[in-house]
Order: sequence, then structure tokens, then C-alpha cells
Amino acid sequence: MVLTCPNCAVTGADADLYCEECGGDLRAPSSQWLSSAAPGGRCGHCGAVGVRAGAYCAECGRRRGAGLDRAELELPGLAAVTDRGHRKHHNEDAVAIGAVADGVAAVVCDGVSTTPRADAAATAAADTGLRELLSALALGSEARAAAAEAFRRAFAAVARLAEVDPRNAPSCTYVSGTVTDSGITIGWVGDSRAYWVPAAGEPRCLTVDDALPAAVGAPLVRWVGADAGSIEVQVAVVEPPADGCLVLCSDGLSRYLPSAAALAGFTGVPPREAARRLTRLALDAGGADNIAVAVLSSPVTHPRGASL
Repeated sequence: MVLTCPNCAVTGADADLYCEECGGDLRAPSSQWLSSAAPGGRCGHCGAVGVRAGAYCAECGRRRGAGLDRAELELPGLAAVTDRGHRKHHNEDAVAIGAVADGVAAVVCDGVSTTPRADAAATAAADTGLRELLSALALGSEARAAAAEAFRRAFAAVARLAEVDPRNAPSCTYVSGTVTDSGITIGWVGDSRAYWVPAAGEPRCLTVDDALPAAVGAPLVRWVGADAGSIEVQVAVVEPPADGCLVLCSDGLSRYLPSAAALAGFTGVPPREAARRLTRLALDAGGADNIAVAVLSSPVTHPRGASL
């Protein structure tokens, strides 16, 4: 019997457990997911065609970014925006969002700009982590275990990027969030953050930065990459007492938030509009870094369609 991957539609043999193309679980129920990864196509520098994302152009020798300079993603109940910002030449942030019958999920990753191919690291972590979260949700896995396993797969995907030269390991941060009928689960490594924004009451930050105590841009003490050592994702489970939304973001946004209370004005706003406004807030404040933000409504809106 031939199995079709529920994520990328590539077919596999009956004996296969995981898709050889994207790594997805071939026996998982279907899901919807969107990513800021750049599709293959035209070189943005010289116009040559047929250049895969992350590959080097045969005409001009320059590398295409692994992610889009700007992307807006939307599914029922959640949305995300990523933007290159005003001062960076490439977008090294990445975001992926998805939905299954029982919940929604998102992953935001911020490439560590001092490492090579940081954009590829962020894209690999976001896409791999999101696919694994969706597979786990669809199969009814326990939330904490799902977050931990998704991170392990994401970490492995990033570590593989360093196989050519382990001394120069591409690296990124990682924050994931799922919203189901039973609550919210987040997982993180690095300084990308998760915030709970209730419809009534004070917003609060749910994560603690894995960075030295200092100003914005403090050195990370934990990250995702082949040179990060043996690390596990930090996981927290929240059972919101009321309606609201979960916000995941890179430090391209959080650096401009004096406190979690600054998010109070975004309650009651549809996820796509909220993600756009938060991105605009960062851009208007200076846009010094790449920006990625995902907004997930709680309680979950069960998916019926998608748009990009």
C-alpha cells in the first residue's frame, strides 16, 4: 500500500513511518500548516530562475534567503507575520502555524545573526517543530510530551545543518505554543517569548529569557544548534480562566515592549490584524531587528480553511 504524507503530499511505502521529503508522520491524520519559508524560484539579486531557497545562485553566486523578507500567514483562530525590519539585509526570523481538528499550534524562531546560515536554522526549526506538534496533536499525545518531542526533532534538524563544518554551527532560538480545548502549552529555548493576553485583565509573559541579565541583545546561555550541548526545552502548561490570546514573538518585537502590559490594547482584535499591528509597532519604534509574531486565539477556533 502507498501512503501519502499529510503534510507535503509526497507518497511513501507502507513500511515507512516518516516522510523522506519533510520528515512528517505518514500515519498522522491530516493537518493544515503554513510557513514563512521561501519557495524556490527566482534569485532576488540577479533574477536567475530555478534557485532553491537557501541555495546559491549559479549565475551570481549569492545565496537566496531561506525565509521570505515578509510573510503574512492565517488559519482560522491564528495568524502570524514576519518582517525583515528596517536595518537588516535578510530576514533571519521564521514562523510556522498550523491546525488540526483538536487544536492549533505555532512556532517562532530567531536566527542567531552571529552564526552562519542563521536563516536556514530558524526555518528548519520552525517548520520541523510545527510539523511534529501537529502530528502529536492529531494523534492525541500528551501536551508536555508533544512539546518536548517537537523540540527534539527541531533541534536535530538544525544540528544537521552543521554537518559540513561543525565549528560553524547555524543557530537560532525557539518558542512553540499550542492551544487546545484543554489549555495552552508553550516550550522555549533562547529569548523568543510567549505572552498570555486575556480579554480582561493584565497580560503576562509566560517565558523566562535564556540570556545573561543585561539590556536588549544580551548573550544567550541556551540556544538551538549543534554547538549548544545537550539541552531540553522548557515547557509550561497554562489553563486560562477566561478568553484571550497567546502571543509568540522574537526579540524584534519584545525589545519594544516596556512590559507585558503593553499588549493590553490588542485584546479582542482578530489574530491577523493583531499580528499586523504588533509588527507595525516594532517597525514604527525603529525596526532594528527582524520581527516575527504569531497570535493564537483561546479558546481554540476549530479549523475549516486556510489562506496565505
